[in-house]
Amino acid sequence: MIEWLCTGMTLPRWGAVAALAGMALLALACFRLGAGRRKGTPSPSAQPPEGQVGQITVGKLHEQGAREEQQDCFALSDEALMPTHGLLAAVADGMGGLAHGGKVSQAAVQAVLDAFPACKGSTQAEPLLLALAQRAVQAVNDLLGPDGLRESGSTLVLGLVREGSFSFLSIGDSRVALYRNGVLTQLNREHIYQRELALRMVNGELPLAQVYTSPKGAGLTSFLGMGNLQHIDLPAAPIRLLPGDRVILMSDGVYNALTDQELTQALAQEPEQAAQAIRQAIADKNYQNQDNYTAVILACAPDEP
Repeated sequence: MIEWLCTGMTLPRWGAVAALAGMALLALACFRLGAGRRKGTPSPSAQPPEGQVGQITVGKLHEQGAREEQQDCFALSDEALMPTHGLLAAVADGMGGLAHGGKVSQAAVQAVLDAFPACKGSTQAEPLLLALAQRAVQAVNDLLGPDGLRESGSTLVLGLVREGSFSFLSIGDSRVALYRNGVLTQLNREHIYQRELALRMVNGELPLAQVYTSPKGAGLTSFLGMGNLQHIDLPAAPIRLLPGDRVILMSDGVYNALTDQELTQALAQEPEQAAQAIRQAIADKNYQNQDNYTAVILACAPDEP
């Protein structure tokens, strides 16, 4: 079943399935991908290849915060595609400072999920993610039209689990991070103006303090809706997953609200409990201007004792 949620928007034709359980602002679930058998009775013929993570558990969080509308959108690919395609997760964050950010994030995610089933399972991860990103860019550009570019926009982060490895592609400032052995490590780099300032500082064009004090530092330098992108981020190679690993894809409403330590403490739990802990931690902050916040947590089964 495809998992999809963009609260407060018109869902595409196949999105209504998730809407039945997802119209509440929090969508939190846990399911096992793959076998569907009772624990302790695995089928030998269904065992994953050596080194492959056999089960992925998913936790999901989707809240509106203090904003007037929900402009985040997330989705997970159909579980039936797991054996041939792997598991694809997408998180898009419509830009709240521009018009119709929610429609843009929805269009991007829909384009990715429309294209994913047609991708051949033998395709390597990086070309596949590039092709999906191209579809998302084209869908958003078509939605806005030539006169609407830069009038709206969205970030996009894609995460693909396949054959025991994780790959990602990111555009904008949504994040993907790896939790392993109690340590949280950010995997991607945000496309924000602060990076441009840092380069100018190294080239001797401005003082160091300006890199961190500029009011424009958080502005996006690459996002869906700008026409031709300026930057994308990809890993040099797929990341081999280990038992107990957790990968989190999240909008900036999550990581701007919580410290790395708070996120690390939450991710030490099972994914559905981790998602609930993140939600509660953000609610406890009670920020008056809390942004929409969305996260998808992909957790590898731990080693059997």
